[in-house]
Amino acid sequence: MSTIWITGARGFIGRHLASHLHQAGHVVLGIGHGAWPEEQSRQWGLSFWLNGEVDAHNLQQLLSQGGCPEAIYHLAGGSAVGTSFLSPLEDFHRTVDSTARLLEWIRRDNLETKTICISSAAVYGAGHEGPIPEGAPLSPYSPYGFHKAIMETLCRSYGANFGVKLALVRFFSIYGAGLEKQLLWDVCRQLSTDPRRLVLSGTGREIRDWIHISDAVRLLGLMKDLCDRRVPVVNGGTGTGTSVSDIALRLCRAWGASAAVDFTGKQRPGDPGSLIADVRSAQAAGFQARKAQDEGIGEVVRWYREHHRQ
Repeated sequence: MSTIWITGARGFIGRHLASHLHQAGHVVLGIGHGAWPEEQSRQWGLSFWLNGEVDAHNLQQLLSQGGCPEAIYHLAGGSAVGTSFLSPLEDFHRTVDSTARLLEWIRRDNLETKTICISSAAVYGAGHEGPIPEGAPLSPYSPYGFHKAIMETLCRSYGANFGVKLALVRFFSIYGAGLEKQLLWDVCRQLSTDPRRLVLSGTGREIRDWIHISDAVRLLGLMKDLCDRRVPVVNGGTGTGTSVSDIALRLCRAWGASAAVDFTGKQRPGDPGSLIADVRSAQAAGFQARKAQDEGIGEVVRWYREHHRQ
């Protein structure tokens, strides 16, 4: 049994990761924003939750509470392209500042801790066709993508200069029951109001690599064994691209709706045409996606109907 910390543990990925690690026998402590009653946090596998910034003072509190962690999963940071356009400075603080404070604390006090930082396919930018390997040039064009790229550079600096053991995961499109944002959430909200018509932004031809949350946390569970001062990078995806139009139609079928799906034709800022993961590095680490897409979409529909009845 080992002790593991998660920054941003109250978020969608964080709470599922906490549950996964707890079930694997680890003691899990978390830090991030928001009040989280102990009864609720313990249901997700946390032995301790600290509501606060990722800074030296609060990290010392976690250290006093649970001892030295074998690994830290750094999930705190900006979480959406759209909001980074609305509040770029806040997105910078959440992603870049929090990472700098965490890495400096590790450098100063605890170099043996392994650290896994969550990045995004947004660092690749646009203009890609087919699976994108980790070695592809980075060309972000949203504040969110730029800030993730800066975070990655910080990690490489602390690995090269101070020997901090790190690994990076660039997730593509994570989905699952409980995620109250992004495409599937938007489709469910519209269908709950009018199951006959659905209007979405973009063209519908945008391609995304959809990875279910259960697969995402399994990949994260493998990443601590890869941590190294050379800071390896692994794509978090399935290797299969599906169009936004196809995902919307599949969700309509799961809903039991025969909605006419219309697209505005106007792309959202920072929205690339195609993002598909080259998953050879993940497969080399022992990862294989398991969740069938239609099964995952069906779970989202059932969860939404159970928790968001009109």
